[in-house]
Amino acid sequence: MDRTFAQMLCDRAEYEPDTVAFYSWEGGVQRSTSWREYVEEVREATLGLHSLGVLPGDRVGIMSSSRREWIIAALAILSMDGVIVGIFPTSSTSELTHSLENSQATAVFVETASEIAKVTSAALELPQLRAIIGFDSRPTSHPESVTATSWRSLRDAGAERAKSEPRLFTDLVESGNIDHPAALFSTSGSTGAPKGVVHTHRTLQYSVDAFAMSYPEIGRKRHDLVGFLGLSHVAPALVGVFAPIMTRLVITYCTMDQRVEALIGVRPTAVVWPPRMHEKLASETLQALSESSRGFRFKYSIAMKVARKVNAFRWRGHTVPRYLEALYRRCSRVVFLPLRAKVGMDRIQVSWTASGSMTPEVAALWQMWGVDLRELFGTTETCGSVVAQWDRPFPKPGTIGKCMPDPRWAVRVSHEGELQLRSPGLFTGYWRNPEATSAALKDGWYGTGDLVELAPDGEVKIIGRMNDVFKTSGGKAVSPQPIEVKLKSSPLVDEAIVVGDGRKYLTVLLAAGDKAREMGSDERDAAIARWIDEVNSELARPLQVKKFRVLPRELSAAGGELTLKATIRRANVLASFSDLVDEMYDADEYDQIARHTRIPGTGHE
Repeated sequence: MDRTFAQMLCDRAEYEPDTVAFYSWEGGVQRSTSWREYVEEVREATLGLHSLGVLPGDRVGIMSSSRREWIIAALAILSMDGVIVGIFPTSSTSELTHSLENSQATAVFVETASEIAKVTSAALELPQLRAIIGFDSRPTSHPESVTATSWRSLRDAGAERAKSEPRLFTDLVESGNIDHPAALFSTSGSTGAPKGVVHTHRTLQYSVDAFAMSYPEIGRKRHDLVGFLGLSHVAPALVGVFAPIMTRLVITYCTMDQRVEALIGVRPTAVVWPPRMHEKLASETLQALSESSRGFRFKYSIAMKVARKVNAFRWRGHTVPRYLEALYRRCSRVVFLPLRAKVGMDRIQVSWTASGSMTPEVAALWQMWGVDLRELFGTTETCGSVVAQWDRPFPKPGTIGKCMPDPRWAVRVSHEGELQLRSPGLFTGYWRNPEATSAALKDGWYGTGDLVELAPDGEVKIIGRMNDVFKTSGGKAVSPQPIEVKLKSSPLVDEAIVVGDGRKYLTVLLAAGDKAREMGSDERDAAIARWIDEVNSELARPLQVKKFRVLPRELSAAGGELTLKATIRRANVLASFSDLVDEMYDADEYDQIARHTRIPGTGHE
């Protein structure tokens, strides 16, 4: 049966009204919301929007961190047959204006007072914007053409409307269409202005299906997740907003600042995080290990020897010997589970990573600790995964897996080595940008821009980005991403940007990691130099890094060096730190040429 998400929400509330739909983390405890309560709140918000003049097909923005109001607002928009426009809370006023102007949003939900100020400032340039709804408070300053209200007032108005027109909500929901746009997600904007990626109810549902194909258990029994990542991103929205309506996922929503407290309190059974979050939590776990007793650290060293042997069998696809399996279970019970419990990861049954390049060493460490960490691969345009490590537990790190086991999902590699994808979850186009849509979609295939190697068994390995490939002055084509991933596998390095386009050798700009920031500059530079030597020993000579510089400050979105999704804008970073780049290249040979080409009397002397 073709049903929209709003229609499925109402079906779920009718089928199991008193079952917990989701939790929110408030005051250090979980607050539950049943499916019945979920629909009632969505009903009030929907009719409140209707009273503000929001019409079917309207785009409505949500600018907020992860919280319960985000998903209720999202389902209210969908109940109106409207379109969700996720806006990053860290957006500048100009970025916010672009999102609202490009989407032609008629209303926007906003979280904090500072974000409300940005919206009211932008509203002067947005004649189509008619309403601003504050989650925490009512906007106090706004253009006369804009109606401002609070979340509480919106729901109160909707509740009154429900009394006077008891059939209105049902009529609105049932008039929805599964093939109408449901959400606009922004691309990263790493190579230009962000584009709005259009997904319908149908493409989003196929994306949930792909996620469920990766781990069918989420459709069979309850799994708890902690949702603290921004729901304006496509992957957190898929997992945190849409998948729970179709599966047995139960999310506890909290802010990024609450994540450690919530992880320990909830003890989730599954996670879906970008690589950086796995890296940060591994670092926090190792910090907890360093603060434990000498006796526990000794047990840990023994347990890790056992874990390495177990992983060697797993990665070769061999059965772990019974004696070794029994020994590992004891190590897990005595060492790894207590260690993981310190960061709330002791109940994890499966952990997924997506939205970036996962450092193999980090993935291996979590697997040794007993977490079945697997890779997913998708893009904003595919929403859900098309490639994943779905076929066996504890897969060997280093690939993104295989194509989904359904013929409607397919992969191929172009002559240039680009990964191209086809799936029923593909976006329907870029919003108001047919030229970009035509360039991205060719005969139903989407070009990802990723350079890959495709093994005979179907395993896909990413080796870089097409746009990032450069040539040295010697003509050597270099994909910097694999080198950068190797460099970032040390706690000394947070970010790495390899340089070498048109140069005679490779260098790298580094953002210092946690371990490096604890050192003095001389000690830090010596440690980093040793680490680079170690990485270079695994690289062919033309790919070895000759020099490095540590960035004097953090990269920032405000400075144009990061997108709002924290993707590096490589060209902008090189421009911001051009002086450091120039320092790393010997200018003597260029000076000699310049001296020989100076012509007296021409001013070039």
